[in-house]
Amino acid sequence: DAREDLSVAERALPDPVVSFGVSDIPVRNPGFRNDPDSAKLIGASQEIPNPGVRRARSARERGEAAAASAQLSYRLALLRAELISALAEKQRIREQMSFAEMQLKKYGQIQDILRGDIEAGRPVYYRLSEIDVERADVETTIVALRTALARSDAALIDLVGEAPDLAPPEIAPAPWDGGALALQATRIADAGVDIAKAGVREGKAAFGPNFGVNFTYMQRQDGIGPSGDPFQGDDWFAAGVSVSVPLWAPKSQSPRLRAARARQAGAELSYQAVYREIRERLMSLTAEHGAAERNIVVLDQKAKALDETIAALTRSYEAGNGDYVQVLDAEIGRLTLLSQIATERANAIAHAAHFNSELAAP
Repeated sequence: DAREDLSVAERALPDPVVSFGVSDIPVRNPGFRNDPDSAKLIGASQEIPNPGVRRARSARERGEAAAASAQLSYRLALLRAELISALAEKQRIREQMSFAEMQLKKYGQIQDILRGDIEAGRPVYYRLSEIDVERADVETTIVALRTALARSDAALIDLVGEAPDLAPPEIAPAPWDGGALALQATRIADAGVDIAKAGVREGKAAFGPNFGVNFTYMQRQDGIGPSGDPFQGDDWFAAGVSVSVPLWAPKSQSPRLRAARARQAGAELSYQAVYREIRERLMSLTAEHGAAERNIVVLDQKAKALDETIAALTRSYEAGNGDYVQVLDAEIGRLTLLSQIATERANAIAHAAHFNSELAAP
């Protein structure tokens, strides 16, 4: 809004100047009746700066307003993506903590079974040692997850002032046709090009003249002059128009125009560079999101296959033909797969959120 107001202000004329005064008053015998040239006067003048320069400056301010609006929109989109990513990360951590705690319980069950086997004289000391190591790894993972949860809560507090326990929205990458102006960052760069073009127009217009008009009204009174002859007062007026001449253009306007053209060329190169950078980023995010989605499918298939294995092992154990440790091992493996799925799901949501944050609203 401020830039839009400045755009309007740049097209306006400066305030007129009103002047009051006296003219040709004798020093030795002051008064308005002692000299035929003595007069009271009132005048007004109006400067009219180069219209082309004013239009160009107004366009520049409109470009600044567009750039500020695009920057605000982009920043809000990035913050929204960060919030969604933080919520997805917190959900992932909580799910993995739950899976890890369930694994600890199952490791405890395995340890109880193995200790019973050892008391029964079975040589399973090596397996008990392996379980101790695996359980220690899970405990270390839980400690790391608690630290990560604290960091996640801190990030949420920084974003929204609190650490809500909300599930992130299920989102997918929005469609993008490859157009440059469909991107937030290139819209900002495009506004920069418009600002630079307005600078070139201002530089060209500066070779034109500035104008000015003035008017003065003078009132004279009847009186007696220095020679003793009476004179009759009369009112006069003067008016004029001023026009500037670009006499020093080689030292003033020409260098400014060259600088403006250089800035325009730089802005256009920056626009192309920003587009290439964001396009590569979106291609990378698309690939990473696709990989995460495919990993979820593969891991889910493995988890379902493991469910069938667990069911078969359970039936075999209940029939008296198997070992319950095998069932628990399979369940621990299934929990590991679910933990990996949680990671890939959080990655997919974060990639989609950051992809969408780069796209401008239609």
